[in-house]
Amino acid sequence: MESHPFFEPGRLMGSEPTPVVHSVQAVHHQGDKWHVWNAIAIGSHRTYKKGVQFLAKSPVSATDVPMELAITIDVEEEGLFRKSYESRTDLTGNVECLAKLDHVFRKHGIKPTLFVSYAVAVHSSHRAFLSDLARQWGAEIGIHLHHWNTPPLEPLPFPQPTPSELIPVELLRAKFNNVLDVVREMNPNPVSFRMGRFNLGAKMFRVLEDSPIQVDSSIAPLRTEYGGPDHLTAPSDPYFPDSSDPRRPGHSRILEVPITIVPIYPGIGSLAEWISSLSQATKYLVRPATKYLASLSAQPMATGLRRLKAAARLHQARQGRTLTLYFHSSELLPGGCPQHNTEADVTRFIDKIDAFLDWAIEELEARPLVMSKLRDLYDTSFADSPAQGSESDPREQASGMDMKERSRAG
Repeated sequence: MESHPFFEPGRLMGSEPTPVVHSVQAVHHQGDKWHVWNAIAIGSHRTYKKGVQFLAKSPVSATDVPMELAITIDVEEEGLFRKSYESRTDLTGNVECLAKLDHVFRKHGIKPTLFVSYAVAVHSSHRAFLSDLARQWGAEIGIHLHHWNTPPLEPLPFPQPTPSELIPVELLRAKFNNVLDVVREMNPNPVSFRMGRFNLGAKMFRVLEDSPIQVDSSIAPLRTEYGGPDHLTAPSDPYFPDSSDPRRPGHSRILEVPITIVPIYPGIGSLAEWISSLSQATKYLVRPATKYLASLSAQPMATGLRRLKAAARLHQARQGRTLTLYFHSSELLPGGCPQHNTEADVTRFIDKIDAFLDWAIEELEARPLVMSKLRDLYDTSFADSPAQGSESDPREQASGMDMKERSRAG
């Protein structure tokens, strides 16, 4: 049995500076099959980078199945990267920059899901542009709720962005209905949804269950932030949630499609949540630790191509069925985010997306589809497929339990 030396269980890199613990997923080769084993490597950040490089280059097993590929874009106003959560809705010049993706999406047959915010959807010119784009790409237009600038606007005694769990349910419902009404000008029957800043909790999920929404993509696994996600223990692959706590599997009719962020070691989210509960100081430490050390993100913004591939490969090795990527329309506008100051920066970003799609479609046999089609698949074709729970061992995921049974096991 062969394995990469940086993935040997218990290996101590004593000569490396500033040792830190990295839990990794070692991929061992045996005959014609690839088996996934849990391993712990102790070393420096250099060890971590070597592990990422190894995962990114590992070949696909004959037992791996093709993955579904959901490309999602938050079509929204500018200014949010400056931590500015204003009620104004006129900073939307970035929307037409979506046309820069046309050659890439046509080349790969990408059918994206466009989650459109109220600030964008209230402009008739944007509605016409997005409707045309959706027809050209075969895209789906869904709902993106920015609760800080979607009416009704009522003052609340909390700093922005106010966590949705601190907002009255009826106010959340009214805001949802307002954005639903304007999005219907482009798509009469929107069934997909994403909450602003991934700030989905039980209150907002209750609103969704009383609506036409069939699929939600508001879970960011292994992420926690004020006014943002609190999803340290959430699964990385689609599941039917518990209505009282959408971070865990349950009985809901709504399919939850998390953005693909993979824990380097299964169960590390529970450990992070426990550490976070100890004190305010440890809570602040957990956020960067889970983001930079404990997970691999398959999100193209601020993630290099090698790490993108490593995250996708690890997700597939753990029986993940769906790869879900997201980015913002404002990232296609020079100056629209801190990382993209020039048109050349934007071009490099699009080139990275193009290169990743080349690889994912060729190597992983990834099949692009919109959110509503993914919901149909999980109701039918995937009914007999292994599912990915939040805290399960990868070897247990191949037990044969069908997807909805595992989701409803809680």
